[in-house]
Amino acid sequence: MEYETIIGVASGKGGTGKTTVAVNLSLHLAEQQPVTLIDLDVEEPNDNHFLHRSMAHFQDVGLLRPEVDEDSCTHCGLCAELCEFNALAVLPNQVMIFDELCHGCGLCSLACPENAITENFHKLGEVTRSDNSLSSESSIYEKNLTFYEGTLNVGEAIATPIIHELKKIAFDRKKDEQVILDLPPGSACPVVEGLSDLDFVILVTEPTPAGEHDLRIAIELVKQLELPFGIISNRSDVGDDRIIRLVKENDYPLLLEIPHDTEILHLYSRGLPLIGTTQRFNELFKRLWTNIKEGNK
Repeated sequence: MEYETIIGVASGKGGTGKTTVAVNLSLHLAEQQPVTLIDLDVEEPNDNHFLHRSMAHFQDVGLLRPEVDEDSCTHCGLCAELCEFNALAVLPNQVMIFDELCHGCGLCSLACPENAITENFHKLGEVTRSDNSLSSESSIYEKNLTFYEGTLNVGEAIATPIIHELKKIAFDRKKDEQVILDLPPGSACPVVEGLSDLDFVILVTEPTPAGEHDLRIAIELVKQLELPFGIISNRSDVGDDRIIRLVKENDYPLLLEIPHDTEILHLYSRGLPLIGTTQRFNELFKRLWTNIKEGNK
């Protein structure tokens, strides 16, 4: 990969070390080149726990939600009939709208024969951006690393519009920079939205029954999306050899094995990244990047 790429860091389940990999790979690359790190885990973003950046508002993200003028509505039922999300129910004298089910597609407004439905902006969350007004004493990591974060408002059920907006930023930044995406855990709709059209995916797992089970689901997902991928086995010396056997049996690319290390736990508990602490961790992520480039030729 001699050109700028968008690399996603994903995991079949939470707690495997996905964020640790995304943050520290970004910091390693920022030693030599401009990098954009984007936290797509909008329900629980935590990349900045390790970056400690001052964040500034970038944009609000929301959906257009329908509002019915009951005086104009004839209660014909066409809007409810066409809504594939069952977000409307038409009663003889009232139209009920279920905001939690509405995806803001606008079809009900377009289809209404009486023009009785209008759309109003409903904020789901926001995107923030790191404040890049850095001092001359700022480290090379800070100068070369731009960070974006999406946050879903408490109580909102639909995360994909925020992830969609963050992906637009990612593809715009790709023109000039290496982009790393920290995806949500699991394999639900937000993950699919985050994975779409990426150049490479890192799947982070651990050698446990749950880790293997969810890794298999994640692998099938990236295969369905026809995305190249590689696997990191975190805490690789705890548990058994199930991940190594899975890799060998299917000829999957193993990018890195990260051993269980109490120093990593101590740094994590203090909200500190691994890069810049010891040469050992610097070499670890240098090897990861080399393996990604070699495996994606």
